[in-house]
Amino acid sequence: MPQIRHLARFTTPVDLKANDTKDTPIKTPTARQTFNDEVELILTQSTQPLSITEIAELASRKLSKAYDETTVRFAINELIAENRITYRVESKQERAVRSDNPTLATRSICAKLYWAPVQEVPARTVTEVVPGFRLFGENNQIHRKRYVGKRRMKELEHTGSTPVPSSSNAVVDYLIEKMVAERTADLQAQLDAANSKMAKLQELFKSAL
Repeated sequence: MPQIRHLARFTTPVDLKANDTKDTPIKTPTARQTFNDEVELILTQSTQPLSITEIAELASRKLSKAYDETTVRFAINELIAENRITYRVESKQERAVRSDNPTLATRSICAKLYWAPVQEVPARTVTEVVPGFRLFGENNQIHRKRYVGKRRMKELEHTGSTPVPSSSNAVVDYLIEKMVAERTADLQAQLDAANSKMAKLQELFKSAL
């Protein structure tokens, strides 16, 4: 004959939902937004096709970190390989629109314009897509310079090196200044040598008299 404690085992109501987790929502970790994703998003949100330099500037502003053209180009190449974005070479007319100067447009090489999603790249019709940033702007608000790490700046100060500006126009100016400085030093050396020879000739004339 079963005992009372054995009967209780069968008569006690069982909560079937206590261990039932099939209706419990599964929390999956959200995928981290990669730099490639950010670049694709920048192109998706843009109303105009963008150049590498403009993408680098927008990425730097959005992520508050300095991204140069080389880093962006790596991301662009991977996105193209994954068929996530598309591109084409700009026309001379588009180059003139971007430069806002037909004379400069004819002298420079046409760039590639990038677009997302993958479809026909529309025409570039606006000079300044990135606020305060133009192809040949003299007063460009280049935000990439603001995000250079303090450690990097200290290293440059310690070694006595001068950081090369990241924008194409600034690089050209930097190279011109460097060439002028080197040429000036060379001319100064030649002038010093000529003055030295002149001084020796004057001494010879004085001694001859």
